[in-house]
Amino acid sequence: MPSSVLRRLAVLYLVVQGAGVLAWWLLLLAMPASRAWFTAAGAPEAVLMAFLPGDVALVGAGSIVAAVGVARRARWAWPVLLVHAACAAYAGLYCVSLPLLAGGSGWLAAVAMAPVLVVPAALAWVLRPREPRG
Repeated sequence: MPSSVLRRLAVLYLVVQGAGVLAWWLLLLAMPASRAWFTAAGAPEAVLMAFLPGDVALVGAGSIVAAVGVARRARWAWPVLLVHAACAAYAGLYCVSLPLLAGGSGWLAAVAMAPVLVVPAALAWVLRPREPRG
């Protein structure tokens, strides 16, 4: 696959992911009843809501900032993508672990976060700077 196509797909994914994270938090804030779908059984809503600042800043906005950098081929894009990938992996691991450790509740969050766990790290690997061959 040509690198320009891969770069455009990466930008598209990162924008969709960032917008999705921000929209998801808007849904949770606007419709508090929806929080039950993503909360571990027996856990207070505060456990879920405590993720809001970090998730919005590091996964949502971080995805958008990384997309801008990748689109512009900015020197700072790859380090931002690495930070974003690490933050996304942490959030993804939490959500994937939740149903396994919380009595089977929280599967919707696990399924929704599975791509977030894998794709940003894969993009960081594929888009890593390479030394010129010579």
